[in-house]
Amino acid sequence: MNRYQEAMMALPSIEAPWCAFCGRPASERHHIVPRSQGGADGPTVAVCGFGNAGGCHGLLHAHVLHLRPDGRGWWEWLRADAPCKHEAALALPGWMPVMRP
Repeated sequence: MNRYQEAMMALPSIEAPWCAFCGRPASERHHIVPRSQGGADGPTVAVCGFGNAGGCHGLLHAHVLHLRPDGRGWWEWLRADAPCKHEAALALPGWMPVMRP
């Protein structure tokens, strides 16, 4: 886990009955820091979709949706035009605050 991911681990999960990105009913939880990189006990986000292939959950796994800390203890999100690495997404414009439940 890198320092950026460690900072993300300190933030709260995004708990809501709706998807944090599109507002549809949430049916899954997505680990913001991948479990394979030490995020098993870290924050999660409520998302739509089933498994990791559909809905916004699928878009997170496809690297189209991205989350980052907003600098005030909460989250911002971005939907990229095409799949991209998180490091590249950080430099893109259009980041929006995640609605608080």
